[in-house]
Parts: sequence; C-alpha cells; structure tokens
Amino acid sequence: METWVLNHPEYGPIEVRSGFDKDFRALDPDWPGELPEKFADQPGAGTRAPASAKPWQRLSEFRQNPPLRLQVLVDGAVQHQYSSLEQGSTRIPLFGHPKPDALETFVGLGVDRSKPHLRLQVNYFKDILQIEFREGDSIVEFDPPAGSKGERRRDMMQSSPVKRAVIPMAEGLGKAGWAIAVIVLGPLVGKFFNWLAQFLPDWEVPEFTLPHVDLPVPELPQVTLPTPNIDLPSLPELPEWVQVAMEYSKIWVPIVIGIAVGLIALRNYRKSEAEKEQWRSNSTADRRTVASNGAGALPGTERSTNSDAPAHMEPGLSER
Repeated sequence: METWVLNHPEYGPIEVRSGFDKDFRALDPDWPGELPEKFADQPGAGTRAPASAKPWQRLSEFRQNPPLRLQVLVDGAVQHQYSSLEQGSTRIPLFGHPKPDALETFVGLGVDRSKPHLRLQVNYFKDILQIEFREGDSIVEFDPPAGSKGERRRDMMQSSPVKRAVIPMAEGLGKAGWAIAVIVLGPLVGKFFNWLAQFLPDWEVPEFTLPHVDLPVPELPQVTLPTPNIDLPSLPELPEWVQVAMEYSKIWVPIVIGIAVGLIALRNYRKSEAEKEQWRSNSTADRRTVASNGAGALPGTERSTNSDAPAHMEPGLSER
C-alpha cells in the first residue's frame, strides 16, 4: 500500500492510501471492496511494480493486476473510499460520508474549490504522481512516500530549478503530442502513400446517372425588406504571421497550454513551500508559548486519534 500524508495544523493528519483490496482488507476486515470476477480465484492478486521498472514491465503488471482502490482519511477518520483511480488531474472533496458496504465511484466534477479538497495527478499506470491540498487560495503539496513514483518525480524536479519547470511543461506538452506528430510525420506519411499508390491498378468506375424526381414545390411570396446602405471602411490585410497562426491554431494552442501548465506548476510549488514555512513558524511559536507558560503539551496534539501519526510531527511534513 502507498500512503501519502500531510499534517494539517487545523484538520490533523490527512492520509491518502492507494492499494489493492488485499492491502485494505489486511488493515480492515470489513473493507467493502470486492475483486472483479476474473480475480475471484485469486484473493491475493495485486503486485505494484517498483518505480524503477521499465515501461513494458509496468504495462505487464498493470494488465495482470486488479483495480487500485483509494482511501482518504482525516485525523484517523475515513472520509472517502473509491473503487478506482482516474488518469489525469482530478479533484475530490476532503470530507465526505463513505458507505460502509460499498465503494464510491471516482467523480472529479462539481467539487467546490472554496472548500477543502484534494487535487490528484495520476499517470496511465494509475500511479499517483502528486497530491495537493487546496482550500481557497491555499495550496500545499503532500510529501510522496518513499520508493514511490511520486518521490522519484519530485526528486527529479528538485534536482534543479530548470527541471522544476520543464517536467510539468513536458507533461502538458504530452497532450499536444498528436499535433507535434502531425507536423513531423505528416509529410513522411504523405510520401509513403504516394509511393504505394503507384503499385495500385487504375480502376475505371462506370458512369451512372441518378434518377430525377420532380416534387411539387409551393411558391412562397417574395418579401423585400429595406436594408441600410453603409459603406464600411476597408480593413488592412492581416500580417502573414497572423494568418499562419490562425491556420495552424490546432497545433500551437496545445503547445502554449503545455507551457502555461509548467509555469502554473512552478507558481504552485512556491506557494506550497511558503505555506509550509508559515505552518512551521506557527508551530515553533506555539511551542515557545507553551514552554514559557510551563505547559507540558502543545495545544491540539491530544486531538489526533490516529495512532500511526506522530503527535509532535511538524505540520506539513510527513514521516519518512
């Protein structure tokens, strides 16, 4: 099982767990998830490929595995239990009312962005790459678990400021891959079909005439409406680069969107680090206040009911 943790100063530990039915049933015998029929005789089915595995190895594991489930807990209390993960960028509300006997269907639409919610980024193999806690303008990134695909991605992005912007930008450009492929492969495909056409025989299709049917058409009265005579000034001709941009808008627009995705990801990272630093500062100030008052515990630490989360962990940092 893969567990992402964010210690919120107000809501307590927020956990997002991803795993197979066997993983959740080992923690909770009353887990409501059931394996699909094809895995009915394999109760222990489900093997997660390591983050360093090759793409073809990951694809083989992905095809042989049952669906991954998702569980969200806040301060030890279960809020959501989803039957599957959705590829791409999706949002889910933080708080909910899970059914004890059924899993929820993952629906990322209609989430109130002013209320606490989570934004998940998931790849094709249903690996969680990034989780963000959001509430209004507040954005805080979860720390990925050790050995996960998300940790590998984060380490690559933190290795240099350039990669921090380029990797999300490349992910956004991936959505425009079809457009780039048209630019590069289009002329080659056209030449291939022209070369192949010379080996095809010439087909002579016989000419035929479709039957003509005369149907009665009623004659409608002709109405002439007065129209104003306005001489519009002649507009200047558009520059050539504007004409080219309008003609190939389906190609360059996705590329611009990809670049914007990279810039927004960089901005969100900086906001997340600033928010975490603010949490740390507030936590340090609270400790100093408690020490000066002679209290023995930090206010609020006794509220957590989750035994897996350390009581004195700094807000915003997960246990590694």
